[in-house]
Amino acid sequence: MYFENIIGQEFAKKYMTNSIKNNKISHAYIFEGMDGIGKKKFAEEFSKILFKGTSIDVNPDCISINPDGNSIKIAQIRKLQSDIIIKPHKDYKIYIINQSEKMTMEAQNTLLKTLEEPPRYAIIILITNNKERLLDTVKSRCETIKFTPISQSDLKLYLMNTKGIDEQRATLLATFSRGSMEKALELSDSAEFSIIREDIQKYIEIIMDKNMSEVLNIASDLEKYKTSIISLLDMMLNYFRDMMFLKEGFGKNMIINIDKIIFIQNMSNKITYSQLSKIIDIIEETKKRIKSNCNFNTNMQVMALNIYEVIK
Repeated sequence: MYFENIIGQEFAKKYMTNSIKNNKISHAYIFEGMDGIGKKKFAEEFSKILFKGTSIDVNPDCISINPDGNSIKIAQIRKLQSDIIIKPHKDYKIYIINQSEKMTMEAQNTLLKTLEEPPRYAIIILITNNKERLLDTVKSRCETIKFTPISQSDLKLYLMNTKGIDEQRATLLATFSRGSMEKALELSDSAEFSIIREDIQKYIEIIMDKNMSEVLNIASDLEKYKTSIISLLDMMLNYFRDMMFLKEGFGKNMIINIDKIIFIQNMSNKITYSQLSKIIDIIEETKKRIKSNCNFNTNMQVMALNIYEVIK
C-alpha cells in the first residue's frame, strides 16, 4: 500500500496510486491546498515510491527548489533547465518546487518552455497554497491534485498516538489547527499556547469593559506577538465566533474553545450579534493588511480603534 505515512488526503492517495499502478504518471503536477496539510510530504513520498525506496535526501535526481528571499527567481528556473537535460541515474528525475506561487512572472514563463517539451524521465511538482497566482498557461500543462484540510478526528488521533497528548488537549489542538498538521504540531510543542489564550481572554475582557485607553493599550501589548500575530488573531477570531454560535443557538459541539465555555457565555451576554460580526470583519481585514506587509504598529492601532468604535 502506497502513502501509508500520509495522514488524510484519501483522494490524492487513490488518484496517485492508480497513476503509479497503471503507469500513467504525468510529467507535471500542481499540489494545491492550504499550508501545513502535507503537500510537501506527499511529494516526497511519491518520489520515494518512484525511486523504489531510495532516500531522496541524498538522491541527486530529486531536486527541491525553494524561494530565494521573497520569490523564486528566473535564475533558479534556468538552473533547473540546465540540470533537467542531464539524464537521471535510473528512471526518473523529479523537481519539487515549493511555494511555487512565489515564482516571478519571468520564472513562470521560463518554466513554461520546459513544461511544453519535458524530457520523458522528468517530473515537475509545483506545490502551492494559491494556484490562481500561477499563469494559466502553466496550469494548463499540469495535472492539479487538490489537497484538503485534515479532519479533526485524524489530527486528534495522530496527536494522541504519536505525540502522547491526552485526549482533551489533543481535541483542543486539533480544533485550533483548522486542518493543518503543521499548525497542530507547532501548537503541541508551544509552551506559549496556554499563555497566548490567557492574553486573548484578557484582551476580550478589556474590549467588553469599553475603556478606550485600555483598548488602545492592546495594540502596544501585541508587539510581543509580532512574529506570530496571524496565529494569535486566528485564535481571537475563534473566541468571537464561539460567541456568535452561542447567540445563534448552536450546540456546544460547534464551540472551539469548549474548555472556556463559561467565559464565552459571560462575554457573549455583554455584546450584540451585530457587534460581534463587525469585530470579526475588523480582525479579518487586519490579517489581510498584515499579509500585505503593512506597518505592524499602525495596523494594531487601527484595529484597536475600530473595535472601540464598535463597542463604545
